[in-house]
Amino acid sequence: MRRNRIIWLCLWVLSVIGISLKGGAVTYGLFTALTLVPVVSLLYLLTVYMLFHIYQNSEQRFVTVNEPVQYRFALVNEYPLQFVGIRVRFFTDFSAITDLDDETEYELKPHTRIEMTTRLICRYRGEYEIGIKEIEIQDFFRLFRIRYRNKECIHAVVKPRLIKTDRLGDIELTDAVKASENSRSEPDVTSREYVSGDDRRFINWSQSARTGALMTRLLTGSDHQEIAIITDTFRKSGEPAEFLPLENKVLETALSIAYYFSRNNICAAEYHLREELIRLTVENTWKFEEFYNNISEVMFSSQNDHRRLYETAVRRPDISGSSMAFFILSSWDAETDALLCELERGGLRVEVCFIGDNENDLPDLSCHKNCGLTNISPYSVSTKESGG
Repeated sequence: MRRNRIIWLCLWVLSVIGISLKGGAVTYGLFTALTLVPVVSLLYLLTVYMLFHIYQNSEQRFVTVNEPVQYRFALVNEYPLQFVGIRVRFFTDFSAITDLDDETEYELKPHTRIEMTTRLICRYRGEYEIGIKEIEIQDFFRLFRIRYRNKECIHAVVKPRLIKTDRLGDIELTDAVKASENSRSEPDVTSREYVSGDDRRFINWSQSARTGALMTRLLTGSDHQEIAIITDTFRKSGEPAEFLPLENKVLETALSIAYYFSRNNICAAEYHLREELIRLTVENTWKFEEFYNNISEVMFSSQNDHRRLYETAVRRPDISGSSMAFFILSSWDAETDALLCELERGGLRVEVCFIGDNENDLPDLSCHKNCGLTNISPYSVSTKESGG
């Protein structure tokens, strides 16, 4: 394109020199034609911009991370004008199109269309645009190029991937299974006030009627019954390129842990902050689909700061009464350290799953004697292992 502009400019300068030195119909005609070339080129680009159509669609709007879906797009010319030098630019930050690239140049003859079918993969959980991002058109003389944003992008809702694994970083999940199995027991006669998410089968209706508050039976040794998964939903950055990989890996980790315990028929309770601290439970794989859908809808926000998480979590006896806890987060501060201290105070074993790829951001847990630390990169590709 730069070369063509230089050639045109040289020819135009020569035509001006020709007019100055000699004149004549031929010289003036050449000067007029060369002067009109950029005008005609710009008019052509404006016409193509107004008449050119592009259609695209994906097999489904709700997709799962790293699960390919069918993707189609069509370039359409419905007019008696040939379109040349057309390129399409795809969204590439959070998704990928297979078998296609941005350098392919298309030419559409009058009343024709080009259709392409391929596969599209979304890399991160969240809501963002996929498919064709921009369109680039050129004129016949390759003097000008116009790039403009596609007006009809596909807005995808991407769910986190479920990784069925027995190991998460340095954590051997079997150890947690054994710790939980050693303390399982039957309901005792004592009761406590019902907490949202408790198993309704253990509600003590007679005592509830006497006290006027919903009561649930405690379990013998119930201080060691459940696996707690605390999921941090604090969004520390406003840039999608920064927060999408982190949030995707946070939820992927929570799902992996919960699925492992549900597969072993051990009740796991997941806690995350919204307007209040939300509790989601899963006891076995039969109920996991509902749990997965609920986790997929978890919202991250800058308002879900660690102070609110600390204030709500320390008031929950069901967390401190768990057999062990997993704390999944992507940033560390004084509030998260204080929460870890509160959890450890009652002898609770805590595994901190820190999502990040910068070793300087890792929390210092040297003062914590009853916890472990696993660093998981937000860009790591987990592999599914055997185990169902």
